[in-house]
Amino acid sequence: MAQMLDIINVTSVSIALPDIMEQVGYKADQLQWVISAYALAFGALLLTGGRLGDLFGHRFIFLIGVTWFSIWSVVNGFANTPIVMSIGRALQGMGAAFTIPSALAILTTTYPVGPERTKAMGIFGGAGAIGSVFGVLLGGVLGSTIGWRWIFYITAILGFTMVAMGYFVIPPKKGESTIVDRRIDYLGISAFTIGIVAVIYSLSEAPAHGWSAASTLAPLCVGLFLLVAFVVIEYKIDYPIMPLHIWRSQRLVASCLTVICNAAAINVMLFFTILTLQNVQDYSALNASFAFIPHGVGATMTVVAVSKIVLHVRTKIIIIIGWLFFIASGILFAQIKEDSSYWSVTFPAMVLNFLGHASIWLCCQINSVADAANEDQGVVGGVFNVILQIGAPIGIAISNIIANRRNAPDAKDVKVKPTKVIDEELGDDSGRYPDGLETGTVRSSEISEIKDIKDVKESNKVKEG
Repeated sequence: MAQMLDIINVTSVSIALPDIMEQVGYKADQLQWVISAYALAFGALLLTGGRLGDLFGHRFIFLIGVTWFSIWSVVNGFANTPIVMSIGRALQGMGAAFTIPSALAILTTTYPVGPERTKAMGIFGGAGAIGSVFGVLLGGVLGSTIGWRWIFYITAILGFTMVAMGYFVIPPKKGESTIVDRRIDYLGISAFTIGIVAVIYSLSEAPAHGWSAASTLAPLCVGLFLLVAFVVIEYKIDYPIMPLHIWRSQRLVASCLTVICNAAAINVMLFFTILTLQNVQDYSALNASFAFIPHGVGATMTVVAVSKIVLHVRTKIIIIIGWLFFIASGILFAQIKEDSSYWSVTFPAMVLNFLGHASIWLCCQINSVADAANEDQGVVGGVFNVILQIGAPIGIAISNIIANRRNAPDAKDVKVKPTKVIDEELGDDSGRYPDGLETGTVRSSEISEIKDIKDVKESNKVKEG
């Protein structure tokens, strides 16, 4: 349920972005912070949340995290200014970062390696896929009826319900820490948190300002320096937040490398697909979101099926087959044109995509924690989820460069315009940005880029005609 609640929170809010911008007072180039503030805090604190669960008990940290998440969900429901909403979203992301690794660790410490753990992790993954579908419906229905604020009120109600259920259902001794030395590595936490925020921020801002801009290079250099310093700190300190011995597991290393590539690729595929549906095929934001419902439903079914198949087939084979499906889906997504049929092109691409992605993700999740000792389950879960968070901005940043060079008539002369310039050119239409799903969250700067590229392509057609 924790996994589902986190995904619901992201997808439903993404659908409601236009209404939030209008009623809270965000400018078009500020709207990204409704999503980015949450994502940055979540990604930066996953490792810390996981390790604190190892040190002080996963049940305790889980209940604290869900409570914190729910409190700030209520605050966000009452927010009337961008600053209150952005801070509230960041603090809500902090709660989620303390919740997800501990929820996963409770599962992995409850069930030993084998069929029962695999089944439990399949349910855990399936809940996330269900949350994606439910979030789209919740955001669309509430946004068009009683209002977007009820998205936060309902997630708060679900969160407080989960706290009550967790308090009575999870045994008090379940997830208790066995670590004697419970000193906290504040220096390591600071270096990692600031470093990962700086890197993710830099990758996210590059599309709007360019790779050579100081606003991109400065945080990137600072972030990379702090992450290197973090590794040195963890090597020297006696009570590291991330014990380096976890990287002796070849399965963890392989899983992280695989999943960062997959996370980058799926974010790019779904990001550009939802923009194509809206900007090229003229889908409304809500209809484009509904078009992705089969993806969430199919991913849920695939995760459940793979959790049974993996008992009889090696994960390596399933991952290879998953990549074949995934690559085929990318080729098919690339064929979507203005007059393409949803059922003949988009839908088959989604089927191949969820078959591949869900298979890869579940197998990597299973492998990542397979070699971890009970006292390291939280930190390993945190590391795995941090990798997932990093994959998205990396994928969007790389695709930004490729799209710019591929679609421009003279790549060396075309630059993506900063958001402010685009806003000035669009005038009253500057706020009419499409919005997307959790895996393809649309930011104003990135949409400006797509519009810029689209204008170039249309002008080329006029010249050719």
